[in-house]
Amino acid sequence: MRRLLAILLTGAVGCSAFSPPTAEDFRQLRLAPAPRRPDLMRYRVQMSVDSPWLAGEFDGVVLAHEGRSPMARAQFFGDVGSKALDLVALPDRVVGFFPQAREGVDCRLPSEAAPHPLLFLGVSLLEDFADVEEDRVLGVRPDPEGRWLDLKPVVPGMRSEALRGPDGRTLERRFRWMYGIEWRERWERPDECRIRAKGLAIRVRVLEAAPLEKRPGRAFELEVPTDVRLAEGSRK
Repeated sequence: MRRLLAILLTGAVGCSAFSPPTAEDFRQLRLAPAPRRPDLMRYRVQMSVDSPWLAGEFDGVVLAHEGRSPMARAQFFGDVGSKALDLVALPDRVVGFFPQAREGVDCRLPSEAAPHPLLFLGVSLLEDFADVEEDRVLGVRPDPEGRWLDLKPVVPGMRSEALRGPDGRTLERRFRWMYGIEWRERWERPDECRIRAKGLAIRVRVLEAAPLEKRPGRAFELEVPTDVRLAEGSRK
């Protein structure tokens, strides 16, 4: 995990100045409520990882409560069916662990945030599933593909930017957080995302998306086993 942190630390996203949003910006961005999927969704996904620390294909399920206060539960499994990752992300807490490595996090946000891959994955999911409404837009910058938005982050202390196309679809996200760590997501298609930092490439494909009428019991609750080593900064 330390190698992944070093990779993320050296990634560079870059940014330039944003202008305060105008009424015309909001008109063209079309951020007003529109028909959308139900708040609770279940995604079946496949993740491909290419990096010095991990490489391979992983199948997973992501349960997401979308909206102003997003929540996510992600579980990924390796080729032989063993669980590779279990994670719950809430706006005020991220808890998760790697079952095989017996390493995890349990952090209140933002006070207990500690640099760790599970934490970065958790806050990325929160940003992906959070609604983008006018009160979150802090700045706007034109781009040939649409408009970059400087967003009020779900987790205080983050830098969150999103590129929206003329049709309102999010094409790219850029994040910057603790210790200058930066990473980006690029959605070339609605069902495929690529996450990149220097020396790191992850492709996520959404194989299936289905609404859920009722939340499964304890879906957004996770207890880290007592034999899992928690990263520095986590609750002990």
